[in-house]
Amino acid sequence: MSWLPDTETVAARRRHGARLLRSGGDGALEVAVLSSFNVDLLPPLLADAFDRAGLAARIQTCPFGQVEQAMLDPASQLYAASPDEVLVVVAAEDALAPLYTGRAVSPDEAERLVDERLEALRAGLDVLLEREPASSVRLCPLPGPAPAPHVLSVTDPASGQTAVERWLRGVGALEARSSRLSVIDLDRQVGAGGVARLRDQRLWYLGRMRLGLDGLGLLAELVHRHVSADRTVPRKVLALDLDGTLWDGVIGEVGVGGIGVGGEGVGLAFEDFQRRLLALQATGVLLVVCSKNEEADALEPFARHPGMVLGLEHFVARRINWQDKATNLRELAAELNLGLESFVFLDDSPIERSWVAEALPEVLVPALPDDAVDRPAWLAQAPWFARRRVSADDAVRTRGYHAEADRRAERTRAPSHAEFLASLDLVVTIGEVDDVTLERTAQLCQKTNQFNLTARRDGVADIATMIGDPHRDVLVVGVADRFGDSGLTGVAMLRQDGKVAEVDNLLLSCRVLGRGVEDAVLHHLAGRARARGARRLVGRFVPSARNQQAAGFYARHGFADTGDNTWTLALDRALPAPAHVTLREPARA
Repeated sequence: MSWLPDTETVAARRRHGARLLRSGGDGALEVAVLSSFNVDLLPPLLADAFDRAGLAARIQTCPFGQVEQAMLDPASQLYAASPDEVLVVVAAEDALAPLYTGRAVSPDEAERLVDERLEALRAGLDVLLEREPASSVRLCPLPGPAPAPHVLSVTDPASGQTAVERWLRGVGALEARSSRLSVIDLDRQVGAGGVARLRDQRLWYLGRMRLGLDGLGLLAELVHRHVSADRTVPRKVLALDLDGTLWDGVIGEVGVGGIGVGGEGVGLAFEDFQRRLLALQATGVLLVVCSKNEEADALEPFARHPGMVLGLEHFVARRINWQDKATNLRELAAELNLGLESFVFLDDSPIERSWVAEALPEVLVPALPDDAVDRPAWLAQAPWFARRRVSADDAVRTRGYHAEADRRAERTRAPSHAEFLASLDLVVTIGEVDDVTLERTAQLCQKTNQFNLTARRDGVADIATMIGDPHRDVLVVGVADRFGDSGLTGVAMLRQDGKVAEVDNLLLSCRVLGRGVEDAVLHHLAGRARARGARRLVGRFVPSARNQQAAGFYARHGFADTGDNTWTLALDRALPAPAHVTLREPARA
């Protein structure tokens, strides 16, 4: 648990958070905390956690010990706060209090108790999610000690441990009730028995506080990770040095047989580090190589060394040469059509890290641990790529970038751009956002920059609210061609009021730009609005530092500039569809 903030760090964060809470500030998120026990020391730590996620927050703790009551009572302090974020913390000892009284509880009684407490919590959460449709809810079950620790068998019903574990699983399963509900798994993070390190018995007896400062510091850190995953844009690309980073030794000096990777000792640490990288790649993180080396030498381990976990197929691009690494990273960003702020750069050399950090401040350059044995665990807890769930599109992202490389090669061979587009067999699928695609839709809204006509960052709660509005259409766009399926890569939002329809937002991943997909989507929106009786289609372009390439989009399609970043098109005729694009609706289950 080396990533757990130490006592000194927690104290510093509390002081910083206290200053933030005193300063207040406009535009802060309203955060309400419900807990089965006293968490009066938590607000400054939460304020610091939100601040580290780039968000200002006002924290309000509701009276402890009244979790379900507060969620069910429309006049409670919880609803008076009209919160953007709700943190619900429930301790096993409180939820299953009869198990901790010291009296014998039969297995049947314990099972009924767990069912009753889970049902009460479920009912309260359902009411909360319904009454606050724009709120995100973080639910944290706090594991408790075995009710009868002197019974050493955890499977013996008399120990009570079976009931506690069943309750924890049941609370975890509640996450499936809503895309706006996420469960913070404290038990998994600290490991079996680790909760004891987070408690302070003196604080419990003096103030009914089940968590000490270290425990509250961990809770705030986990809230930070969940909020960051929902409300900020994760990094997309991990750029890797080779010598001393992926393997031990310098390939140009010792050859394939001399490098250390796999086997035992330090070589095993490098193998485990590669396994962590492979796990990141499987969740949609793009891996690239950025190395000073002779390319032929550097590629040899991938082909010949038995300890290598990563193969060249796991990388979407590489720069292996003798030019400086900042230049190589610029070229890699251009090749992938991604901003440098999407990159994390790992290198064992402090000199190379210092140069890249100075030359490219947008790139995140963390200090790689000096000792290779510390690196696998360090990478496992790195927050830069955290996400709540892995979508089907995340899982195949590397394959999509390899397909894009094939498209680029085909583009150079085609006699003209029009003939290249015609050869793609491009299919664009446009369908309503539902529970299955909601998470991916929010992910696209959070991270799409270059073609995002309003630069807005709608989250899961925002989109869920829009879906419930009868005057809005929220659509998700899928793209496929003969080179492969790019998955869900765009979002379109249409709002209609009588004879006027508005493109509330239109955004598209840079991976599919330049193929006419955006033109096909606009054609679809115009046709949808026209079929419902709209006479005018209004679009807004809100310029940002990142979306300038989309500035001429509406003008290119015949919209008139009506001022204040607004463009208008008369719908007296159909907007032409790109001839090389086939438009489809998604297949129904």
